[in-house]
Amino acid sequence: MTYRSFSFLFSLLMLVGTSLGQDSQTASILKPVLGGDGESGYHAMLSRGYKPLFNGKDLSGWRNPYPHGEAKVVDGEIHLLADQKFFLVTEQKYSDFRVSVEIHLPEGDANSGVMFRCHVDDDAVKKVFGYQAECDGSDRRWSGGFYDESRRGWIWPSTKGRSEDQFLRHEEESKAAFADSTIANALNRNGWNRYVVTCVKDVITIELNGVQTVRFRDATDISGFIGIQHHGEKGQTYRFRNLFIKELPEIPAEEHVALVQQEPVSIKRISDKVTQIDFGKVAFGNLVMPIAAGGGSASVHFGEKLKAGRIDQNPPGTVRYGMTPIRNGQQLGNWVVPAPVDTRNVEQAGLMNANPPAVLTPANWGSVMPFRWIEIEGLADDYPFELIRRRTAFSATWNDDASSFECSDEMLNKIWDLCKYSIKATTFAGVYVDGDRERIPYEADAYLNQLSHYTTDDNVKMAARSFDWLMENGTWPTEWAPHMVFMAHAEWMYSGDNEWLKHRYESLKAKTLMHRSGDDGLVRSSEIDQKRTDIVDWPQKERDKFVFTEINTVVNAFHIEALKRMAVMASAIGKNDDAKAFGDRVELAKAAFQKALFDDAAGIYRDGVGTEHSSIHANFFPLAFGIVPQEKISGVLAWLREKDMACSPYAAQYFMEALFRGGLDDKALDLMTADGNRSWKHMVNSGTTISWEAWDLKYKPNQDWNHAWGAAPANLLPRYVLGAEAGSPGWTSVAIRPNPGKLNYARGRIPTPRGPVEIDWKNESTFTISLALPDGVSAKVDLPAADASKDVSVDGKNVDATKADGRWILNDEISGNVIIEVK
Repeated sequence: MTYRSFSFLFSLLMLVGTSLGQDSQTASILKPVLGGDGESGYHAMLSRGYKPLFNGKDLSGWRNPYPHGEAKVVDGEIHLLADQKFFLVTEQKYSDFRVSVEIHLPEGDANSGVMFRCHVDDDAVKKVFGYQAECDGSDRRWSGGFYDESRRGWIWPSTKGRSEDQFLRHEEESKAAFADSTIANALNRNGWNRYVVTCVKDVITIELNGVQTVRFRDATDISGFIGIQHHGEKGQTYRFRNLFIKELPEIPAEEHVALVQQEPVSIKRISDKVTQIDFGKVAFGNLVMPIAAGGGSASVHFGEKLKAGRIDQNPPGTVRYGMTPIRNGQQLGNWVVPAPVDTRNVEQAGLMNANPPAVLTPANWGSVMPFRWIEIEGLADDYPFELIRRRTAFSATWNDDASSFECSDEMLNKIWDLCKYSIKATTFAGVYVDGDRERIPYEADAYLNQLSHYTTDDNVKMAARSFDWLMENGTWPTEWAPHMVFMAHAEWMYSGDNEWLKHRYESLKAKTLMHRSGDDGLVRSSEIDQKRTDIVDWPQKERDKFVFTEINTVVNAFHIEALKRMAVMASAIGKNDDAKAFGDRVELAKAAFQKALFDDAAGIYRDGVGTEHSSIHANFFPLAFGIVPQEKISGVLAWLREKDMACSPYAAQYFMEALFRGGLDDKALDLMTADGNRSWKHMVNSGTTISWEAWDLKYKPNQDWNHAWGAAPANLLPRYVLGAEAGSPGWTSVAIRPNPGKLNYARGRIPTPRGPVEIDWKNESTFTISLALPDGVSAKVDLPAADASKDVSVDGKNVDATKADGRWILNDEISGNVIIEVK
């Protein structure tokens, strides 16, 4: 048995200076609200891949090991009645899983819980014992606590007389965590509550209504039953519904990724013992090769980087190298040569503060890694090297012809090719992962990946799959939580699927950072937030000397943008009261944001309250999110125009968005193609075939070379240079707004769920654009206007258009195939 208190959880919850108003309007958007009849929750769980533990009709699969207690099904719920404590338990045992149960406590004295990995001794008086997630109806408010029923007592929080000595070591810390309002108020005492318990190896996590209450390591039990409790109060009825389980690990690639065999691009004999094979581009995979006859052994070296013409066997950072030994034999056929296993890429339960589980690839593949070159040492020169194939993992539905981009700047064309392939190559896991260092999804990484997947492929179900994965396996940075709101909004705008959104809407309330906001609407950051969890940019040296304070500009910009998108989504699914509450909160926070954080004398934003420093991040994030008042935009843009790429490839997504939306397309394109080592031009000139995590190893020595968040131009060029974005959910309408900068022409294809949008524009003495829209899709068109331009024609006929801020905006929407000219 091992244990360790999760002090980091407590640190995150101890917030400084917040006093969030608890009026009914605010309370409705602060945390998830479970529907009255439970039906929406039932379908939501099914849509996320969960299996019902209760069929809603009878108690099949459940049993009561006690001679007392009654369990019955009433209107799709399990009702427990008793005058002595008892547990209803499953007939099947489970090991690693995520279980979700909704509980409604009766009024008055009440206590219940969810048993997991528990045990049954039919011959004992206390027949059911083991792990329990507590549901506490008393004023003590320990709901979500970790209890060991009829065995070791309270684990987290712990208390004298009811916990073993080993758990009393963290008594003060654990009680303080449960005294914090975030956990203490997590239970809805008079309504439904959702418990989610996750067990992965010896790591146990408990969540209550979207609030993580426990993360603890204990190896006492690795499998057992699931159970629900009646505490024994006579006359009390305990209600349970929507009991679901998802057995772990999930391996998305089993259904959604295919192995493709690729021939070598070149084969070169290095020496009498070594042959080097180049597959042209880096990809995730392994090898299949003919079995060599005879005895002896050989070695296969896999490499992502060359040094002096040979595979670099000691590469920097997380650039990959590995070696797999092979033994010659007499049998006929082929070897499948797996790549070496990096334990971090398969880790399901690491150290206490470690990441969520790594995304696994199918066992029958053999292990895979990113590599471009192999060197085979020990095979004779008459071996049929030309028959070696790389087995490469790509999304099974990837379509190379779904998208295209070409313009008058050849470097931008190369950047597009690099970034598009980067998105394809990183589909190997079936969900978006951060690269090959940990192979886990991160929220910000996944959002940037999602945007670029939409613009490069025409089957993008991986985006919704990645969203669901991250909602269950979130990571620690502050701004990564609002990215979940961004991901949901982007998926809804792409698909237009209101049902998908309805099933996930309530859970998003825990991702807006409202629990850290004060009565003025602004988010506060505790000392631990300022030192660790507030990201701003990553790695730390890419923050343009950002100064962290209790109220900082970047965190609050993300908070406001998350609230704005929540308001839009709430309205779309008929949650009008929520939409108003979110909208009101946006206006409150925006007013406080402007008053507290804008430097009127300088005309730009400070990093936070209490500092006079202004980083580019404190200015381009508000600009990208549309928070800057109209009369202040020009000043912020003028300041940013003079700045270089003082941010990472991640933050550059938002920096470029701010510049394009502000009309500084020439500046954005110049930064993308700038000389030096802080641009995508540098990546291209380096010879890499997948985008990097950082601009260069000097900025992040442990970076990997297969990171999709470095591929932002894959979405920026179609969205802003070609100029096509969804104008309404599901692409029923399109917003066409090209930003040519100094380019003479651009053409390409943007995939949508309704078919491709084809764009071909020329920026010469006049601006001419040819559009081909899918059937049933209309477009609102906004085109660049030269100072001398007088009117706009569609297919040769003048049309009504309004000229404003250097743009021509067509008054009427267009459809079909048209040619528009600004004259």
